[in-house]
Amino acid sequence: MRSRPIVTDDTKQEITNYIDDFPFSTDRQLVSQKDIAGIPHWHYEIQISVVTSGSVIFRTPGGDFYLEKGQGIFVNSGVLHEIISTSDENSEYICINFDPHMLCGQSEKLIQKKYIDPLLACKELEELYLGKEEWQKKICCLAYKVGKLSDKESFGSELSIKVLLFRIWEIITLHNQDYLTRENAINQVERERQDIFLEYIHSNYMHHVMLGDIAQAANVSRGECCRLFKRAQNMSPMTYMAKYRIRQSIKLLACTSLSVAEIAEQTGFKTSSYFTECFKKETGLTPVKYRNIYYHIDEQR
Repeated sequence: MRSRPIVTDDTKQEITNYIDDFPFSTDRQLVSQKDIAGIPHWHYEIQISVVTSGSVIFRTPGGDFYLEKGQGIFVNSGVLHEIISTSDENSEYICINFDPHMLCGQSEKLIQKKYIDPLLACKELEELYLGKEEWQKKICCLAYKVGKLSDKESFGSELSIKVLLFRIWEIITLHNQDYLTRENAINQVERERQDIFLEYIHSNYMHHVMLGDIAQAANVSRGECCRLFKRAQNMSPMTYMAKYRIRQSIKLLACTSLSVAEIAEQTGFKTSSYFTECFKKETGLTPVKYRNIYYHIDEQR
């Protein structure tokens, strides 16, 4: 297992190299090495990290997680995160990155729909501290075994790694069932309508959108639209759209030098002041302060 510098493109996406047929990697990261700490980055792959010596701070939009030896963190797909060094010298952690869709093949759509996609989309599971509960400690132990298997590169190691990743995924889903079963209670017709609602919002959030527009996209009444949305997302369509707009604005704050006013306009907010009000209500910070804290971009715009 090697140590690998964290290299990003201009959108802060980490540049990684995987074998196409097995999108998985493990690294043993020494925090004191160059290009490891202090680099905010994201990637489409799931990341599970476990501290093997000293202590490490993982910074995410959900807060700072101080991890000691034997403790770890789960970081979901697309979530910005950063390693922060502590006073401990020679702090080290193993880092496992994998494409979650490697857990299901073309013939396993049920697995993807029931267990993979809901977790990837779960706001409550953007990150998950691993180390307090016994099931969390079990995940850390399994992740450590994955790292050991990766070192061996023996015949059959890919099979063993996939089995362990399945086991990790199973533990996470079983212990977060309430979050992940909301959408699974919806029948197929409702699911299709929900997909239409989401596609419409994701394609039109930057414009002026009303509840009637979302409902009309699936040819249902506004009341039915609200009922279906509440059942699937546990919130109203307009609340979901407001949160989605905020998520898109966070990406622009991180990846561009656009002003707050320009970001407000591009994400469907009527004015920059209303955008700031909504952003602060959702995150507890103004857009400028959020940009400064998490992305280390100068406040002057």
